[in-house]
Amino acid sequence: MDSAGQSVEYLIVFVVAVAGIALIAAQVLNHFPLESSSKISGTVSPEYSFRIVGSTTVQPVSEILAGMFMKAEPKAKILVEGGGSGSGIRQCGEGTAEIGAGSRPLEAGELARYPDLRVHRIGGSAVVLIASRDYPADRVTADEVRALYDNRSTDLTALPGVGHVQAAVQRIDPSGTEEVFAQWLFGSSTPSVDAGLEAKDRGASGAIEALAGPSNAAVLELVKQSSNAIGFVDVGYAEGDPGVKILRIIDTGESDALPRNTSAIRAAILDELAHADGRNGAYIERLTRPLAYVTKGEPSPPVARFIAFAQSDEAAFAFDEIGYFSIAEIRTASGEPSSRNSPDVKPSPAVDRQ
Repeated sequence: MDSAGQSVEYLIVFVVAVAGIALIAAQVLNHFPLESSSKISGTVSPEYSFRIVGSTTVQPVSEILAGMFMKAEPKAKILVEGGGSGSGIRQCGEGTAEIGAGSRPLEAGELARYPDLRVHRIGGSAVVLIASRDYPADRVTADEVRALYDNRSTDLTALPGVGHVQAAVQRIDPSGTEEVFAQWLFGSSTPSVDAGLEAKDRGASGAIEALAGPSNAAVLELVKQSSNAIGFVDVGYAEGDPGVKILRIIDTGESDALPRNTSAIRAAILDELAHADGRNGAYIERLTRPLAYVTKGEPSPPVARFIAFAQSDEAAFAFDEIGYFSIAEIRTASGEPSSRNSPDVKPSPAVDRQ
């Protein structure tokens, strides 16, 4: 396919993905109202606004949280934008956005460039390897995945986990999702697997096509639409989608394929997030990642109030809707006290989530 055709394909996939996120946000707000601004305590300015910019992984949660917060406090105006973790961290560090959203840890270079950055963890998630439903294998080794995404042109036919791949899908733009995946495969100094787009790998069916999408949702759609395709996305996008299957992975130096049961992958990832000890347990620890907001220095009172809400027990509903884990849920799983309600937005009555 020529570059123009690919651009149209990526645009269509991206528009469908954005529409899906907007629909989820609308459904959540309709079923989980914060009834009035009387729920807000304290004194606020007559009107205030701020921007949340960054990770497209965090973006759908931010949109739901912002909608809930603004519904409770009509004086607030919160604009949520994507652009990737690196962009959000940079704009926050430069002072052009009040909150940067990240789906990976801050890098040493970012901290050196912007020493005033403050990290406010709001949740966690993990990257998973997915395949189209017709893919014959259900598990792969880290070495096989490395061979599929490195910059060498290789005949992969003899590798049982990736020998039948006809399309390898990745991200087209920088992202926290890709960075976590790349650093798991190639080490902490490797921010992407872009070099793999230039490789000319072959499998049992011939040449392996290299595809890329601009977001988690776009990568998911490309894997679903392609025969015998493999890609990587956040678990929140893959879990429960009948068009793909999550592959079990045998990590380097390990003998067990994780997760042991893909139908219980949420429990496996939550356990790993709650008991991170530098070793693989229920899932591959290096594929788990924090979800966080970043501010330049201490946040202003309105921004601090929103972040406190995002970290509260009440906000856990929004994370669960998207398929992520709130910091409240992670704290509970690790044995820490779980009751950290927002001081400003009171918990709403329980709702039917069916």
